[in-house]
Amino acid sequence: MARAEDGRIVFVEGALAGETVSVEMIKVDKRWSRARVVRVLDASPERVPIPCTHQIEGCGGCDLLHVAADAQLRMKSSMVVDQLGRAEVDAPDAALRTLDNDQGRTTVRAAIVDGRAGYRIRGSHDIVVPEVCEAVDPIAEQLLIDGRFGDAKEVTIRVGNRTGERLVMVEGSTFGIELPDDVLLVGTEELAKGKRAWIHEEAGGRRWRVSARSFFQNRPAGVDALVEEVGGMVEEYGTDGALVDAYAGIGIFAGTVGVGRSVYAIERGKDSSADARVNLDEGDVKIIKSSVERWRATPAAVVIADPAREGLGKDGVSTLLRAEPDLFVLVSCDPSAFAKDAARLIAGGMSLARMTVVDMFPGTSHVETVGAFIR
Repeated sequence: MARAEDGRIVFVEGALAGETVSVEMIKVDKRWSRARVVRVLDASPERVPIPCTHQIEGCGGCDLLHVAADAQLRMKSSMVVDQLGRAEVDAPDAALRTLDNDQGRTTVRAAIVDGRAGYRIRGSHDIVVPEVCEAVDPIAEQLLIDGRFGDAKEVTIRVGNRTGERLVMVEGSTFGIELPDDVLLVGTEELAKGKRAWIHEEAGGRRWRVSARSFFQNRPAGVDALVEEVGGMVEEYGTDGALVDAYAGIGIFAGTVGVGRSVYAIERGKDSSADARVNLDEGDVKIIKSSVERWRATPAAVVIADPAREGLGKDGVSTLLRAEPDLFVLVSCDPSAFAKDAARLIAGGMSLARMTVVDMFPGTSHVETVGAFIR
């Protein structure tokens, strides 16, 4: 962030704190503007050469490749701290966590141009067709690079890193698509008519069914890290009693941290809740197909919530606090939403005892935060 001579704030894409850069203006507003770096005149010591030619071409997939890896995580932590400060939340120092044995993203969404899969250029509808992509799992990369997708409009590639299973979901026609024989191919129109398609993945110490349209974290190493972080918080601060897994998805926390407890798993998505019924069939779990806001709260010792990017919101916090938990673990993929929800939880009688910033999306500015709130 810089300030122009007329006092206007300028958000500079691709610049680091303390640098002197030459920029081109992208958008000019009365009070603020956006700009993009053209040339770095005085570089930060945290700047490194971008290793991906496609990112240099404009691919919008990995926007922090110009930042040293250790500095990326510190930068992400500072984003969380800044947002908590703006929300007037008194927070402990954040622990920083990288991923172990990470092989890259296992779910990839791409646009199609001339039968090839590619990524959209930042701020444009144009598409970069990669010849290599080290950000994704190798068995997904093969399909991204070598797959031929006919007249389809978009493609989602989903693979099991630890099972080797692969699935491709396309929007539009499946005619003329060329993929290896082991790949399960399905169209969105078929899914809308009731067809089911899934793969399996192993993460968090067990095996999961993951349907084509279900939510699953972007890599199994990320699931491992989240399960360990959330589990550690429950072990340290949790009390005996029931557990609520809100926004449960396919049942990750219910099927790991919740083992040995009575669990209420709340999930409104049709595909994710169907997977959860398969994944959690051996536990003491009641699956509630509902939005969190419409759930009739039941007393619980622990609440774990992993909402979408917009966060819990006022209604989500209010509903879940009616369970009167001793521990509330919030998993968030947006620093602003985390801070706003933290302020709401504190106003509801909780305090932020511990938090961890997890590098779930290396090379990108996406931030994952896990916080433990106690009474």
